[in-house]
Amino acid sequence: MKYSFFKKQLGFYLSLVSLAESVDSVVAKEIYFKPSISIQAEYDDNKMLKTDRFNTIDKSAYGIITRVNAIVGVRSDRYDVAIDNQFILNRYKSDFDLDSDDFNFNLSSDYQLTEKHQFGLSASFKRDTTLTSELGDLGLGTGLVQDNVMHEQWSIAPTWSYSLSNTQFIQASYEHSEHMYAESKLNSFADYTIDMFSTSFTQQWTPLWSNFLSFSAMSFKIPERGEGIFETDTETTEYSIYIGSQYQLSPTWSASVTVGERFTTTEITFQQPNFNTLTFDKVTTSTDVQGFVFSFDLDKQFEVGNANISYSRSTNPQGRGQLEVRDTVNANFNHRFTQKLNLSLNSSFNKITISGREDDNNGRTYFDIRPTIRWSFDKQLNLTAGYRYRAQSYERDDEEAVSNSVTLNFNYRWDKVSTQQY
Repeated sequence: MKYSFFKKQLGFYLSLVSLAESVDSVVAKEIYFKPSISIQAEYDDNKMLKTDRFNTIDKSAYGIITRVNAIVGVRSDRYDVAIDNQFILNRYKSDFDLDSDDFNFNLSSDYQLTEKHQFGLSASFKRDTTLTSELGDLGLGTGLVQDNVMHEQWSIAPTWSYSLSNTQFIQASYEHSEHMYAESKLNSFADYTIDMFSTSFTQQWTPLWSNFLSFSAMSFKIPERGEGIFETDTETTEYSIYIGSQYQLSPTWSASVTVGERFTTTEITFQQPNFNTLTFDKVTTSTDVQGFVFSFDLDKQFEVGNANISYSRSTNPQGRGQLEVRDTVNANFNHRFTQKLNLSLNSSFNKITISGREDDNNGRTYFDIRPTIRWSFDKQLNLTAGYRYRAQSYERDDEEAVSNSVTLNFNYRWDKVSTQQY
């Protein structure tokens, strides 16, 4: 049912584009195709971020990751529709089962209905494993993972924007996504769905300064977890309101700040024994939490690079069926030595707790730093060498996991193939 809904939405939008072409046939159109391939060699001494209790086993892994990517699109002065297709072949030599065949399909589209109205639609289908979806590609995620489990995700997200004037704008968006996990012997991953609606109003006071007010509503559902008397249903609803500002401090400095409040309610329905009737009755408990959410961002542009630092607090649903509260500090630096040689340094620190629980014994902190250096032979071919250090510590038993990895990535991007006036 969910895939048929996705196909209907996609078919409707492609029909809309087709109608636009027939009505506005004089607008220039282009079909384009952009393929690329990358092959990455990797060594990681603790790929699964396992703690010191696993010192008796070899936690290292040698891997070859092959990514084949192709972007196919059509665009004109009024619309732009593109499908980004990626296939990833992961092959590792390790004591753990880390091999997988992943793919990722992403549709992105924009259509200018009038001078003031713009409509967009994005959709995706992704198949990977918890090695990336829970631990995170390039260390951006911080999941509790002890097993490599197949994960599938699909989503659809329409957006709409309207210009009230040259300085006032309204935006609205909705996203529905579903996550599904294969069975795991070591972890308890839960299928879940997310529905998110958000709307915002932006006021551009000057070319350098703007303010915005936004509201969002989220539903995070985990239906029918367990069986029989152990069956539970969990639903989390969250409403948030934000106010923010962006300011261009100087030609090379810019800053933004967002502050808001969240109101989170979690309802858990479970089976409770009734000793009077000797049966089990469904009982629902509810927990209400109110919390502070924010983000601060500072950017600096140099003649040959840029730097950025940010600090934020947000909530994130994750595969163990819980809503995480994450405090994150990111720092990034890029420097171009020459036209061919570029250095990047990216780091992240995360402190993670569970919403509504002071101590569930799963709180943790996560840190990673990733220096990389890229050599561009020409506009098509480049070679990137990188190192990554990851450290994750848990509240339970003061456990800690540390990982060191080195990578060498070869990337080739073919010239765009396009057709005008088809």
